[in-house]
Amino acid sequence: MVINVIPVVFVNCSVFPFIAWIIALSKVFETRNRNTLKTLIGKRVLLAETGKGKPIVKCFATIDYVTRIDNKSQYNRYRKQCRIVPGSTYDWIKGKTKYKYLYHLTDIQSVPEFVPQEVIRHGRTWMEYHGSVPGFD
Repeated sequence: MVINVIPVVFVNCSVFPFIAWIIALSKVFETRNRNTLKTLIGKRVLLAETGKGKPIVKCFATIDYVTRIDNKSQYNRYRKQCRIVPGSTYDWIKGKTKYKYLYHLTDIQSVPEFVPQEVIRHGRTWMEYHGSVPGFD
């Protein structure tokens, strides 16, 4: 028996509907302050909405590359594609933000929503899901 191991990336949607924006293709970069998703570059991943209880998988995407940003001016060039609201928690914070890592998402497709069973968790950023997902294979 072959068990699929699928990465599930957690996206905090407690303040902004990031997953909905990703599905609508208006947010094509997932942003992080550290390079926490580097092992997932080139892979197809599930995206789970968090911040409102249990993680709920809503779509999948491929993370095809990462861009490291090291100043606010550079970050502002990507702001629209990241859907980061100026002045929000996710914005470049002077004196605090050193880098932003922008993970480009392609092949974005919705899936029937489900709560994934946790198997192996990689911090607060992603986990491994052992199972199948319609349309993922």
